Amino acid sequence: MIPVAIKASRLKYVLLLIAAIGFVAGGVFIVMHHAGGDAWIGWMSILFFGAGIPLFLWQLLDARPRLVIDDQGVFDRTLGVGVIPWSEITGAYVRSVNSADFICLELRDPTPWLQRLSPIKRAMVSANEAMGFTALNLNLSGVAADVQQVHELIVKMAASRQGIENQKQGER
Repeated sequence: MIPVAIKASRLKYVLLLIAAIGFVAGGVFIVMHHAGGDAWIGWMSILFFGAGIPLFLWQLLDARPRLVIDDQGVFDRTLGVGVIPWSEITGAYVRSVNSADFICLELRDPTPWLQRLSPIKRAMVSANEAMGFTALNLNLSGVAADVQQVHELIVKMAASRQGIENQKQGER
């Protein structure tokens, strides 16, 4: 299989960067022209959206793929758990919340993978499961890929690997 590397959408980060710069400029305008009690609004805008500028610039310049699907399995850089091998993936389904698309991975045993999550992500697992998600989900919002095609590829590869594993067990 030729590896499929999916990168973040540059357009998304260009638009976010433009918006952040606009809000910082608006904050500067408020601070300069409203020295009274409203100046705090300008300062909050400068601080909040100003902090987003380096983040959006970094994301815009980061050329690394966010998601890689290859013979080894699925690697999502944002999850931080490494490559999830096909032998661990038993299925997947698509879930969307507020136009943000996710592919929910059904795993044989999610426990070892959950231990690799950051403490913040680990704390969110039960909330995600209460909303109908699985323990590990691929967040595809802001990537330059069709969610249905990615889902179909993951399901196809997982099923193919399961068939190979079952065939090997039958030969023993």
